[in-house]
Amino acid sequence: MQQHPSSFDRRIPQLALAALVAIALALPAPEARAQTTGSKGTHTDYAPSPTSPAQAPPAVSHDGRFLVGDEAPDIELRDDDNRPFHLTEARREKAWLIVFARVPEDLVEVERGKVDVAALGVGMVAIAPFHRDRVTPLVAKPQVQLLNDHASRIARLYGVFDPVTSNPYPGVFLVDRSGKILMMMSGGIPDAGELARLTREALELAGQRAPEPPQALH
Repeated sequence: MQQHPSSFDRRIPQLALAALVAIALALPAPEARAQTTGSKGTHTDYAPSPTSPAQAPPAVSHDGRFLVGDEAPDIELRDDDNRPFHLTEARREKAWLIVFARVPEDLVEVERGKVDVAALGVGMVAIAPFHRDRVTPLVAKPQVQLLNDHASRIARLYGVFDPVTSNPYPGVFLVDRSGKILMMMSGGIPDAGELARLTREALELAGQRAPEPPQALH
């Protein structure tokens, strides 16, 4: 005897199709899935650009914070012309102003202040992770010797390395002939006149230069 399918049996394909449509409508579109995947519970920190202003911490050596009077780490680097600079040898003749540059713009005031600093009997050298050709668009004929520290090895030694951007903090160290730090700052470079004034005052305070005579009042 032939059995006829019941009305429920005939509705099974229709119910299955309706269930599939409902599931498909409940799923987000491919674009939406791409946007939401991985967004929950994730956070991305973006390092500031090298030109963003930063408040640098005090210069810190491997043994703790540098202080005036501490011995400066030695420097042995070369410039774009492969000329060597060795601080131990250079400071036998005079004190040196060591400038760490973060970006080429940091060296504009340094170049302007070279003559005034040289008049104090102090040499000046810049250390940076870039080449001299980055400075020439800003200064036609750079005079300050620019040493290449691409791995920031010397910046790390002097405690002015920024691990966030992998660049040095801009900073200045004045090192006398005995290798002692007479002046130090990190987080910025003073303008040309201020740089010369601070250098002169540091030499006077250390007894390595006679104080400027007071200006006569007119």
